[in-house]
Amino acid sequence: MITLVEVLVLAGCLLAIIALIQVVASRMAIPEASLLCLAGIALGGSYVAIASAAPEFAQFFFQPLLEPGLPAEAYLWLFLPPLLFQAALSVDVRNMMQDVAPILLLAIVAVFVSTGVIGFALSPFLPHSLIACLLLGAIVATTDPSAVIGIFRNVGAPARLIRLVEGESLLNDAAAIAIAGVLIGMLSGQASEAGWSHGLHTLAYSFLGGALLGVVVGRLIAFALSHMSGVAAAETALTMALPWPLYLLGSEILDVSGVVAVVCAALVINGLGRTRLSRRSWQHLQLVWEQIAVLAGAIVFLLAAVRIPYLLDGLDWVDVGLVGVTVIAALLARLAVLFLLFPSLSRFGLSAPISRPYKLAIAWGGLRGAITLVLALGIVENKAIPIDTRHFISITATGFVLFSLLVNGGTLRWVIRALRLDHLSPQDQALQQQALSLASEEVEAALRKTAAIFRIDEENARLISQELARDVAASVPAVSPLSDGQRLAIGLTTLAAREADLIPEYGNGVISITNLDAMMRNTGHMIDASRLEGVAGYQREASRILEPTRRYQASLWLHEHLRFSYPLATALVDRFELLICRRAVLERLRHYNRLRLTPVLGPAQVEQLDSILEARMQAADNAIQQVRSRFGDFTAGLEKRLLRLFALRQSRSALEVMVNERMVSKEVYDRINHSIDAAWESYLERPALPRRQPPSGNTP
Repeated sequence: MITLVEVLVLAGCLLAIIALIQVVASRMAIPEASLLCLAGIALGGSYVAIASAAPEFAQFFFQPLLEPGLPAEAYLWLFLPPLLFQAALSVDVRNMMQDVAPILLLAIVAVFVSTGVIGFALSPFLPHSLIACLLLGAIVATTDPSAVIGIFRNVGAPARLIRLVEGESLLNDAAAIAIAGVLIGMLSGQASEAGWSHGLHTLAYSFLGGALLGVVVGRLIAFALSHMSGVAAAETALTMALPWPLYLLGSEILDVSGVVAVVCAALVINGLGRTRLSRRSWQHLQLVWEQIAVLAGAIVFLLAAVRIPYLLDGLDWVDVGLVGVTVIAALLARLAVLFLLFPSLSRFGLSAPISRPYKLAIAWGGLRGAITLVLALGIVENKAIPIDTRHFISITATGFVLFSLLVNGGTLRWVIRALRLDHLSPQDQALQQQALSLASEEVEAALRKTAAIFRIDEENARLISQELARDVAASVPAVSPLSDGQRLAIGLTTLAAREADLIPEYGNGVISITNLDAMMRNTGHMIDASRLEGVAGYQREASRILEPTRRYQASLWLHEHLRFSYPLATALVDRFELLICRRAVLERLRHYNRLRLTPVLGPAQVEQLDSILEARMQAADNAIQQVRSRFGDFTAGLEKRLLRLFALRQSRSALEVMVNERMVSKEVYDRINHSIDAAWESYLERPALPRRQPPSGNTP
């Protein structure tokens, strides 16, 4: 039994090996997953030689790696939840929802297709039953998020391509594990799990039940995050407490997919967390989880790869041929899904068309890794399955993983370049050139200031900045300039994206979470509409947020006709806060437009964008004035409340700067901050709406 000291020493050695591999992968531009796989094989293969030369060291270091005393499923319990949680926490949920149909097709339908194609392709060559061949197909059908996502990002793949493979790798584990469980039941003679109808029912219950569990838990955590006083460490700790218990609750207690539950919970927190946490807290949470996922992915990959020599024990040329058949069948299955099933999605309006280069990149980039190895280890250790079946599955699955990582992963960068998927669009290239020109001007100004500080000749700074600009420009191909319409569409999309960045700054109790969520959804619609329809779509979506909601109109009717004021008080506060916040964001957008977009888009387009923003501000002012004219005293109280809260938050920010710069001590800061907290709580209470108001004119 491995001791605590051995665990600590082993963990330290693994982390040191991983750090070295990450540095080498970065410098040599080699996929990290491929290097981890090779390092694991080297460690596992050197055990015999080291054991003969230094048996005590081999017993101390290698034996826990090769025989850890843990079931194979323990790797999934320990490492899969944080990997999936972080991946779902970092994706662009709004953009992913646009491709939900192709993602589900890849994550579920493609798993069934791959399982069937691989199983039926291998069956004629083997004495094993069709069930054993299908089980192998299910095991190798799951793509590995730690292998896929990292490599696609490193090779410079387009955003939509990354989004598709991210979504697939997040969700296809559930389908593959569920199918494998049914097939294992058939092989091991568990009659209750041996029927296909039972298997399909189990898969549907597992997937849908896991999704429901994840959504419910994710909303509960999001609600709790909004009541943690902005303490970043506590907020991050709460999210860290979620993945493992949720995974075990779903998998071991409720008998639903723990994988889907963890992914759905993280997606909900991702979608809601930005408006419930401050920007600093959200960045802190993302940074911590990114580091956790990097280490977890590397460790599980290395631990699984160490046992590859053990899994390949007894390999012969027949097994190599079976690996080749599996590789070809898996590739044909992915191509069939991508080229035969994907077009039907766009035909029925379920997804935007996916180009041929994208399909080829997805087909070649379906990398397998640690998850497939862990599932193969579970088969090897399952004594209920015949030994020859276990041997066949372990060798074929391991060989398939090696081919996937070393051949597919090693050539993926070349494939992306050959398909020209690493090239920017003409619009992005033109913007890139203008951005580089602007950056060169800023660098030259900074160099002049630096030269003045160090008393260096200003002419040297000018020459160096010109050299830098010339070197950078030489690496960027010349492109034709953008049309005025293209510049305007890009400007509208940029403004909407910037608006989405500014809105969360009004959270933390100043503006209600309901309003923040509504405005964030609205900016997402504005981005989509400006890309597809230009100015008309942007203006249409922007105006919708100013329209009175049905809840507000119903509350106003109750107030006017039944003198029931409580619902209107809440609805009126939400509407007034939303209008005031929108007005403030628009003012900042106009400043951003004039300052940052003029050098990139040009004065004419910036002037047109400014007129669009000015019209939006006028519409917001009109809506605010209508509310003020109808509920003057009430809105005056709301305005004072907002000013007090902003003043307190500004005071807190100023104090934090003073503490960081050592102008005041931590003790003084804590004492003043305590007073600010008390004042904040007293100002959070909204003013009461008077029961009777003068008759209304137009509905505000």
